[in-house]
Amino acid sequence: MPSLKEKIRDKRPLLGGFIFSSDSNISELYAEAGYDFVIIDTEHALNDLRIVQTHVRACAAAGIHALVRLGAANYADGSRLLDAGVEGLMIPHLGHDVRANNVVQSMKYWPEGSRATCTGVQIAGYGQRNFAQAAVRSNKNVVAVGLVEDRACVERIEQVLEENPVDWIMPGPADLASSYGLHGQLTHPTIQDAVSRIIVAAQARQIKVGVYVNELSEIDVWKSRQIDFFVHAIDYKILGKALRAAALDFQQRVLS
Repeated sequence: MPSLKEKIRDKRPLLGGFIFSSDSNISELYAEAGYDFVIIDTEHALNDLRIVQTHVRACAAAGIHALVRLGAANYADGSRLLDAGVEGLMIPHLGHDVRANNVVQSMKYWPEGSRATCTGVQIAGYGQRNFAQAAVRSNKNVVAVGLVEDRACVERIEQVLEENPVDWIMPGPADLASSYGLHGQLTHPTIQDAVSRIIVAAQARQIKVGVYVNELSEIDVWKSRQIDFFVHAIDYKILGKALRAAALDFQQRVLS
């Protein structure tokens, strides 16, 4: 299977989604549905390393790419997750949290980074493959996704991107809104201006740009912006919407 970096060069845009569920069957469902990648969440969802591992294995078997969104409590686990076969990490609050900034550096082996070395992990065939080749391949394919979610970072976005060499960038409108004192107002002109500033700065540096959408209909407004990937909602939200629609349909049918 081509790497995610290869796929985003050859097929644009890509479609992904957040997974909050601990059930690895959900990852397989996304693969069957035709999504390009999933982002297993450990920032807001109650997913530990063992749960992430089951998702990663399900993704490998089903042929879908697996990323993990780190939470502040597990930034130090980034290297271990990559060792276990995760293709990339989504890093919240890029440029705002020093620990988040350090994650980017720890994602690649020397001379490109400071990633810890172990030859007995999954990416090296548990010691059965040539580790030097595995390290080169990992450095080439690993994907660092930065989430820009803070007003202070938007105001110095060019510096943030220079200091943190991520491959992909995505604005985090919900946290951005809160940092501007506009809780929940994701479509407020101030937040939209902040998102646009992030996109322009990233594209000027040839960094792949993605946006989060709750509904796929929202993609229409982005068609002229050359967006490289879309993250479609959260598994729980999609399931909840489908169940609500089914319940309403049921009520209409039995009461009509």
